[in-house]
Amino acid sequence: MIFGTDGVRDRVGEGYLSHGSIERIVAAAARTLEDPGRYSEDFPHGRGRTVVVARDTRASGAGICEDVGRGFARHGYCVLDLGVLPTPGAAFIASAWPDTALGVVVSASHNPADYNGIKFLAPTGAKISPDFEKAVSNAFWDVASASAVASPAKPLDRAADAFEAYVRHLVAACKKPERLQGKKIAIDAANGAAYRVAPEVFRRLGLRLDTQGVEPDGRNINHRCGALHPEGLGRRVVQENAALGFSFDGDADRMIPVTASGTALDGDFVLCLAGLSFHRAGRLASRTVVATTMSNLGLELALGAAGIRLLRTDVGDRNVYLEMIAGRHPVGGEQSGHVIFLEDALTGDGVLAAIRLLDVLESDSLDLGAEASAMKRYPQMLRSIYVREKVPLETLPRVQEAVRVAEARLKGQGRIVLRYSGTEPLVRVMIEGPDSRTVEVLTQEVCDAIRQSLPGSE
Repeated sequence: MIFGTDGVRDRVGEGYLSHGSIERIVAAAARTLEDPGRYSEDFPHGRGRTVVVARDTRASGAGICEDVGRGFARHGYCVLDLGVLPTPGAAFIASAWPDTALGVVVSASHNPADYNGIKFLAPTGAKISPDFEKAVSNAFWDVASASAVASPAKPLDRAADAFEAYVRHLVAACKKPERLQGKKIAIDAANGAAYRVAPEVFRRLGLRLDTQGVEPDGRNINHRCGALHPEGLGRRVVQENAALGFSFDGDADRMIPVTASGTALDGDFVLCLAGLSFHRAGRLASRTVVATTMSNLGLELALGAAGIRLLRTDVGDRNVYLEMIAGRHPVGGEQSGHVIFLEDALTGDGVLAAIRLLDVLESDSLDLGAEASAMKRYPQMLRSIYVREKVPLETLPRVQEAVRVAEARLKGQGRIVLRYSGTEPLVRVMIEGPDSRTVEVLTQEVCDAIRQSLPGSE
């Protein structure tokens, strides 16, 4: 598989993102698209031959988009350039514009600027299915790099149209716009794809704004800002006396909120408040909220106290989405800030999640801090270890022994999750338990066992 948890990613100009590899990825996707009937969940009948392409603000994005557009044009597709647009914005356009056969986003999401990636979106508005990715991956190894042709049709510039359509869609999604008038919030767009969209949406909703992370230069995406570094926004919220704040990641499919006191919350708090609100309104028919193995035990307990089940999946918002579809669960997401409201979108949308959070807050003062007290977060520690090779962890005796010892010390009052990153050469170690000191010690012991078992890890 050339695909990780969320598309194909690599360092710019290397591996899967070398010029030749990009041509082969596009050729493989175009070949696979020629038989859409094999992937009926992805491709509704009657779609045209248009491919829409969007990107985030990385310096490498425009060039990769040119390669992608040129490649699909060679295979007879009309290519529309959506410009800089969040991933969920491209997903919305792919579903809303009826001739669209496929959406493509050039982005590495929360990764640093020297990475980039290619994601495919179905014309349903969802991420493309694992079956389609597998077929593209298989075809990638079979096709040769595309040979140059005289003059493939240039992509048509539809950036302004896509921006306006997506902004209107988000503004219309707000259920309680009247109570937002004149309220002040702060946002951090991570110098990424939402740097224009998010301010425009919130201003049209009547909010007063303080902004940061809205001056991309091609290199500063996610750099000490946005959803990965919400502490900066926390300080800004306090300084500007804002009601609350929202921070997004590079492609704006994640959202991390900040309270009026400057405290950053994670996606678990959003899931908790949304789940409780939907339940009170009778909109949670199955009494179930979907999350992943990484979500905090405190979320499970807070929902359980209200009679709501937390259903866990493997990491990845697509895994959450698939479980939500299977069980018709309207609310789901990840601790990292991917939150899906199935009635509104089929993928995580950071700006939409912010709007929904504003909707579910009960107080007109938008007192996120007070309402978030419904959930008590258990001490949790997440560590990442660089590895040269992703050896199955279950085959490492020293690691398994460290896990057994840690589980015995937790005595059923915590959780341990070990997994490899789907996009980077990292192993993730997550441990939560009843107190911070125990969690810290156990995390260190498990990390040490991994480093001792995998030469070259750090």
